[in-house]
Amino acid sequence: MSRRGREKGGAGLSGLPPIYEGPEVLTALLRQAGSPHAAEEVAAKFQRAQKAGEDRSVVIPALFPEEPHFPAPDDARRLYGNLFGLWGRLAAGLGMHDDAPDVVAEDEPPLPPLPVRGSVPGTLVPAALVEAMWRALAADAPRDAQRRRDRFQNVQPDLAAWLDTVPLPEPGGLAASDLVFEAWAMMDHAFGDRLQPVEFRDLRVLTDAPPPAEETQPAFAAYSGEQLDNLADEDPAFGPEERGKVERAVAAALAALTGAVQEPS
Repeated sequence: MSRRGREKGGAGLSGLPPIYEGPEVLTALLRQAGSPHAAEEVAAKFQRAQKAGEDRSVVIPALFPEEPHFPAPDDARRLYGNLFGLWGRLAAGLGMHDDAPDVVAEDEPPLPPLPVRGSVPGTLVPAALVEAMWRALAADAPRDAQRRRDRFQNVQPDLAAWLDTVPLPEPGGLAASDLVFEAWAMMDHAFGDRLQPVEFRDLRVLTDAPPPAEETQPAFAAYSGEQLDNLADEDPAFGPEERGKVERAVAAALAALTGAVQEPS
């Protein structure tokens, strides 16, 4: 399985389209998250960093004197999408105001084809589908991404509600939410209508001591491990204890989802 093309820098683990909405929007988002910098200062920092050959994963966390805070996960995605978009514009020789808003295309190979929804037999998600699906999620336009998340809430209400009750550390909480959502999206595509709604009582039983993700869904476990490795590299506060809590939550969700896959009729 190839290494995921998601860059570090506190963006969470959902694939983020690098959309730059202009300096006014970016400044407001930065202020909301606790950064003292305006968009113009950020652009200057980005330009200096690019000339010095620094990676955005090093520059972006330094914009926040303390851990950034967000009223909702979508606010985090919007901020980092704007930061990524501005970084890409400047790297391409564009300015802060040229044709904004704009989506900066990143060099990505063509999306691998997805199998027909519901065509995967058994209960294991193949590695090829994990690879294809995370890239499809990363390529979603913001509106399409929100539709997917709304559908997740609608078809898996107990899973979404349970995730809100799990005591997760601040560094890693968004990662856990994203990984559980991605696991559902991959299994929903793989198994289609064979994937039934998860019951809250089943999740409660699994919460403290779920079976290892490597046994339940090995391909997704490998993917999840890479994402958590990235988070550990970029956030010193995401240590072994915090990672263990996230891994348990993801493993419990994987076990419950796998148990909710029915045999073909």
